[in-house]
Amino acid sequence: MQEKILRITATTIIVGVDTAKDEHWARITDCRGVDLTKPIKVTNNIEGFDKLMTRIGKACATHGCNQVMIGMEPSGHYCRALQWYLRIHPSQPVLVGVNPYHTKQAKELDDNSQTKSDKKDALVIAHLIRDGRYFDTYLPKGKYADLRVFNTERQRVMKEISRAGNTIIALTDEYFPEYGKLFENLLCPTSCEILRTAPFPSDVMAMNRDDLIALIRRVSNGAMGQKLADSLMQAAANSVGVQEGKEAVRFRLGQLLESLTFHLKQKDAVEEQLNVVLKGMGLGDVLQSMPGIGPIIAAAFLGEVGDVSRFDTWKQVRKLAGLNLKENSSGKRKGKTSITKRGRPYLRHMLYMAGETCLMHNDEMRQLYHYFRERSINPLKYNQAIVAVGLKVMRILFYMAKNNKAYDPNKALGDIRKAQLSLLA
Repeated sequence: MQEKILRITATTIIVGVDTAKDEHWARITDCRGVDLTKPIKVTNNIEGFDKLMTRIGKACATHGCNQVMIGMEPSGHYCRALQWYLRIHPSQPVLVGVNPYHTKQAKELDDNSQTKSDKKDALVIAHLIRDGRYFDTYLPKGKYADLRVFNTERQRVMKEISRAGNTIIALTDEYFPEYGKLFENLLCPTSCEILRTAPFPSDVMAMNRDDLIALIRRVSNGAMGQKLADSLMQAAANSVGVQEGKEAVRFRLGQLLESLTFHLKQKDAVEEQLNVVLKGMGLGDVLQSMPGIGPIIAAAFLGEVGDVSRFDTWKQVRKLAGLNLKENSSGKRKGKTSITKRGRPYLRHMLYMAGETCLMHNDEMRQLYHYFRERSINPLKYNQAIVAVGLKVMRILFYMAKNNKAYDPNKALGDIRKAQLSLLA
């Protein structure tokens, strides 16, 4: 924080902006947080943006300032147009962000009141910047921007798939509870086709056995047939499923199955586009040279982190992911440490997934996992060990991207860690 405060000098103008859909409010202050102008209403168009920069320019000239720092909360998409306008503006103002939680908590510091207004929020943001409670805003460009948008789209599609799948499972649990025990994956293509044709026990019992066998063989490409059909008919004969409301549920299941099929196709399309973008970046192949790292994790890392050249150390990426540790201690009580979870949640999630996939496909990370689990001092539980492995994967990916070097298994663990592993052998 001290470095951030030192960036603000006596010749710095600080502008806090509270963004909204149609109109923003801005407060122009000096380095002490004193208002230099009245609150400015900024319409979300070129006229409003130009008006803001004109007022800032006049304030700089009047007060002899040569640096402008403009900050806002990264809440939603309302700030995007203004941020890009400021990024490419000839005056090159310093663009920073403020945590919305900090703004909420600091509202009462100035007037001891819970009053909330856009004008007040803009001033609170300016004061937080003055105190060094801000972060530099990163706006990805080129293929990094494409990857971030595709990552967001994939998250949306995966949520829709999960929502439809969970509802289908819930309905079968209610109306045909024995059905789910017949499939390892109730949402596999064979199961979905059976649910389209005969979703209830009464439908299964009404079907001819040979027709049911033919249906199963057709949709499973011959992998399943008579055995599944007999099990299905036996389960239907002894089912305790709900009998009422079946026609409405039949319609709902049909809608859900169509939604599931549609979003699965969307998922394939999005992942195909991710592959296209990755192939256009040399770093995509570099990251995927590490066993356990596929295109989805590589795209998530590059899309969420962006250009790694903007970071000096891997610890900055760790903080961006919210994987840095926090302590909860007071007096003589020594609390346990845990991760802060104050970074980008999708990056953190994908690094956890990277820990799991590398556990299966990467020999070095598998050894590291077993070390975390079996060491004599502070052995970790499963989830803790996976997070620790994911953090190690993040460090390796950062090094590979920073230096544009492929994965080297001999350098993955280092001498100290290898010595520790040897003690478990």
